Amino acid sequence: MRLVREAAISTLTDTRIRWLDSCRGVAILLVIVLHAGEALRITVGPTPGVDQFNLFLEPFRMPVLMFLSGIMLPQSMARTGRKYFIGKVSKVAWPYVLWSLIILAASGDLGPAAVTQVFYSSPTYLWYLWFILVFYALAYPLRRVPPLLIAGTSLGISFMLSDGSRPETMAFLLAFFFYGAWSARHPREIAGIIGKPWVLAGGGACAVTVGVLNVAGWEVLYQGEFAWGVAGALVIVCWFFPRFPAGRVTAVLEFVGRYSIVFYVAHLGPIMITLALADAIGSTGAWYVLPLLLLVGIGVPLGLAWLYSTREHLSVTLLFELPALHRLDGRRTRDGQRARNL
Repeated sequence: MRLVREAAISTLTDTRIRWLDSCRGVAILLVIVLHAGEALRITVGPTPGVDQFNLFLEPFRMPVLMFLSGIMLPQSMARTGRKYFIGKVSKVAWPYVLWSLIILAASGDLGPAAVTQVFYSSPTYLWYLWFILVFYALAYPLRRVPPLLIAGTSLGISFMLSDGSRPETMAFLLAFFFYGAWSARHPREIAGIIGKPWVLAGGGACAVTVGVLNVAGWEVLYQGEFAWGVAGALVIVCWFFPRFPAGRVTAVLEFVGRYSIVFYVAHLGPIMITLALADAIGSTGAWYVLPLLLLVGIGVPLGLAWLYSTREHLSVTLLFELPALHRLDGRRTRDGQRARNL
């Protein structure tokens, strides 16, 4: 049993960690619920229950996603520098830039200023991908610095930055990204800590407290002084998801998590189009609008993710990665091996 717990967050092998995928899948689905609820609230006003649900989870969604990305950092760092950066450009930078331009074009804001901003401060809801790119770029030159030191320093810096500013948000989330990297390297310590009942109870109490404070209107989002609430949520996440029983639900969540990039970049367009159509026919106040928004917000990316997973449609693959970079790198590697053999 101890070995099972330790393996839960270990990234020392190249195999996928299934609970990370299922957890990421839940987090991405909660992002879709958030945006569907926000779109409806902006159009027709408050949605009782949905607004409170989203507010309660708001302090945890992005920090958890950053933590999960950080857990995979040691595995990425095990590659050569060239493969490391090619992977990030192909599967993060490319879809970020492409979909940022698609979103700007769809909103009628494809001007020079907005396009330029894509590269230094994301002007769309894809800011998470921009943050991840910055974090990966920082991680490589800092690869010999203890991750926990970087996490602590980043969290400390967040206290000195303007409340609600993007730099503060970046510093706060960077702390959890590197905390995830540290956790991946210390599975025994993490397993020993989260396995204690009093730690689970305390973590749950901290998370609930911060969630309730956010619902009540306190400024807790990405605030360093409330990081203990996010830490409490991570305790629950790291304990619960490795123990989640395998089954159809888990398989679906793992699929969503494995192709989370598709769901993240492609969900808001169908939601906004559906909401505009509902508004045009005067049905935005109907009870079925929110379920309909969730249906298209999840269903359309699900179809795209399935097509992407088959690797049979280059036009779909190019929406989410740039495979030519991997082919070019593979060709260079083979040519280098031939030269050495000669």
